[in-house]
Amino acid sequence: MIVPPNKPEPLPVPEDIGTARQLWWGVAGLGVVYTGASVVTMYGQRGDLGEQLLEQTHKTDPNITAATVDALILVAFGVTALIGLVLCGVTALLAHQLGRGKSWARAVLTVVAVWLVLGAVATMFNIAAVSGAAALVSGATAIVQGVLAAGAAYLSFRPDSTRYFQLNKR
Repeated sequence: MIVPPNKPEPLPVPEDIGTARQLWWGVAGLGVVYTGASVVTMYGQRGDLGEQLLEQTHKTDPNITAATVDALILVAFGVTALIGLVLCGVTALLAHQLGRGKSWARAVLTVVAVWLVLGAVATMFNIAAVSGAAALVSGATAIVQGVLAAGAAYLSFRPDSTRYFQLNKR
């Protein structure tokens, strides 16, 4: 394959960026676990949610049935799972773009890392109030995601990583 003379050869991916990309893939994988555990936790509380929703909807529509409310709750669980899985996929896609030297991916993932770290800190303070295995799994997963994201963000801004993004300009 002949490379045009105007196009510079791409820089090799620094080890820190390769590690950061793997950490983000870990965050995405744990996001699948978190989503599943959260949906299981919500499913366990569907009776309370159904009663609250039925009480609130009776104020505006007294003809709504409990079966309709239960169906709405199940749809909400499905939508929650779908959104969670889409976010996991987007995180994996952003991690791939990070490895290709896209500065915008580094910026977006840094914002995500800050969000996940703040969520992990909040979860650490609330973990004692958790009841149930699924809620414990989702809480522990949130903490580990925050730690992985913080490490990935740190590695993305090390000197070799910053040079990689500045010189690649992709």
